[in-house]
Amino acid sequence: MNQITTEFFQVSKIPQNPDSEAVMDFLSEPESVNQMIALTKMGLPALAGVVRELENRFANCSRFPLNHDAADANAPNRRNVGWMVRHIMQLYGYTAVASGFSNSVDNVERTRLGKYSGSRYFGTAAVYIKTVPNPQRTITVISS
Repeated sequence: MNQITTEFFQVSKIPQNPDSEAVMDFLSEPESVNQMIALTKMGLPALAGVVRELENRFANCSRFPLNHDAADANAPNRRNVGWMVRHIMQLYGYTAVASGFSNSVDNVERTRLGKYSGSRYFGTAAVYIKTVPNPQRTITVISS
């Protein structure tokens, strides 16, 4: 487990098991964070930058499946991925855009991921904006 994953599960109510840890590790890898920030800067949902790889790796894992095969369609696990992404984005100075609707589940604006994302199981995801100029963590992109 990386440091972000360890810290996340110390404060989260999401069930911790090897699969949920692996999902959080994947989401918090520098490459994943870079992709989420890049899509955010384009005004798209952060999850769109990593959802295809996320599903390829974890759709059918036994303790944190993301597919639709369970009676509850594994919706809680996909919702938990949203909480994981939110935690990571906040560390890098991004905040989920607030919805204008007071009856929204957690008052966060969501938008469709779209076909370009390649997602099979996620329909919508939160949109983020940069709100903290000097966040806890930063990403440096090195061009080759």
